[in-house]
Amino acid sequence: MTDIRLLTPQDQPRLENFLRAHVAETMILRGNLAHGGIQDGTQPYQGHYAGAFEGGRIIGVAAHYWQGMLAVFAPGHAGAVAKAAVSNRAVAGILGPWQQALDAQEALALDDRYRTLRSKEVLMALNLGDLRQPTPLPNQALTCRLATPADLELLTEWRIAFTKETLGGTPSQATAEHCRAEVERWVAEGSQFLLLDGAHAVAGCCFNARLPDAVQVGNVWTPPQFRSRRYGRAVVAGALASARSEGASLAILFTPTDHEAAKTAYAALGFTAIGDYAILLFKQ
Repeated sequence: MTDIRLLTPQDQPRLENFLRAHVAETMILRGNLAHGGIQDGTQPYQGHYAGAFEGGRIIGVAAHYWQGMLAVFAPGHAGAVAKAAVSNRAVAGILGPWQQALDAQEALALDDRYRTLRSKEVLMALNLGDLRQPTPLPNQALTCRLATPADLELLTEWRIAFTKETLGGTPSQATAEHCRAEVERWVAEGSQFLLLDGAHAVAGCCFNARLPDAVQVGNVWTPPQFRSRRYGRAVVAGALASARSEGASLAILFTPTDHEAAKTAYAALGFTAIGDYAILLFKQ
């Protein structure tokens, strides 16, 4: 018999064990848990957690986070666990394996009319021992480094552009403030990377989940004027080389199933497709 209930801090060791057995699908859950614990609140990484149990074992989880995003990994129980996890905040979006995310949307009665993004993604993984560094094109002098506070204005502009182009965001003061807060957090945590060609910043990426054993790549952005020069793959490769040097052995990312250029670039680094994923976003 399956029992579904809210999780407490006492459940954290069992939850960590469950998530470690499903690393590729649960990097957001793992990363947020490591930073915020099982604690609901308004601070980054905090969330309202619910789990499905069988025989005392956790077999599924969902968490509704401080900024409204709901992350789910609960095979066979996604809808019920999602309903249990939702707090008094609005659901800004759902992340998780494709069918589980759709099951959660249905269970929460989130009408498609209010959805701003429905992106089916391909989930990709790379053993960092197999990372293939790209060869720079002629006349490129590439350097990948961690971003610093001096880069915040540029990176905020890029994040706003990324949000508009890839996530369907609408330009507004609130969007700009949200984007700046994200970038400030990534820079402060040492998770935001910048690629330079000579003295010019040409691409960026971040780790949106980072643990000692694994990282998840996100926010990969090359401004339109610098595209088709392999800068995107170069900044990802540089970030992953840094993670590998610090002991990580696995990298995860997801990209839209119809984004052939991105899939080709990641495959060139050694990534392989291992499943599907969903990004569902809703009007607030």
